[in-house]
Amino acid sequence: MKLCVDIGNTFVKAAVYDQANQLDNIRFELSELFGFKAFIEKYFPLSSAIVSSVRETPVGLLSLLSAIPKVIQLDHQTRLPFAIDYETPETLGRDRIAAVAAAFVRFPNQNVLVIDMGTCITYDLLRADATYLGGLISPGVQMRFRAMNAFTGKLPLVEPDTEISLIGKSTKASLQSGVMNGIQAELKGIIDEFSENYKDLTVLFGGGDNKYFDKKFNCSIFASSNLVLEGLNAILEFNDLQ
Repeated sequence: MKLCVDIGNTFVKAAVYDQANQLDNIRFELSELFGFKAFIEKYFPLSSAIVSSVRETPVGLLSLLSAIPKVIQLDHQTRLPFAIDYETPETLGRDRIAAVAAAFVRFPNQNVLVIDMGTCITYDLLRADATYLGGLISPGVQMRFRAMNAFTGKLPLVEPDTEISLIGKSTKASLQSGVMNGIQAELKGIIDEFSENYKDLTVLFGGGDNKYFDKKFNCSIFASSNLVLEGLNAILEFNDLQ
């Protein structure tokens, strides 16, 4: 059994896999390492682990993994099953690498646009010849709501909703429409542009906020709530076989 750990901007997600099968998962804050310790002890012995972090990896978390024989800290030098064509690979987000790895395993020999909707919305293109070309980064759902509240004097902080009309009849509804319909329009425009340039494009959604948008388009769209963990497991499997 293997352990995959995704340290995001807000939460840490971890999962135990037996080959491609996820056996269990946990989500926690870095202040809750005791719960993570109990989680991994439940599945000892673990043969290997991989850690992806978009921030500094805490020493306390790494120490909990010290009994695992093989631990990979994902970076741009980690062996991957696809090529990276990116001018600054050392700056490439680990979560983006992992999400593309999930796309590679799910859709071999296909053009795939990976859209991961977390703190930021990332768009990443995996070409059919197994080459990652790069992509886009834009503010996520909560970041947009918080920015309008933080950088104005009177606009309230509101929450997203699934049923949003185009014309807001209150300040709250106007803010919700601006963010949710704005993101939907952004997604449609970017998907359409990629579809014009890459034949038979498949779109793969991931991240916690994909639930608001993944059913609103007519192209070939697939969704995964644990896209980064799925990709980390694929990278770990690939390295275990080397």
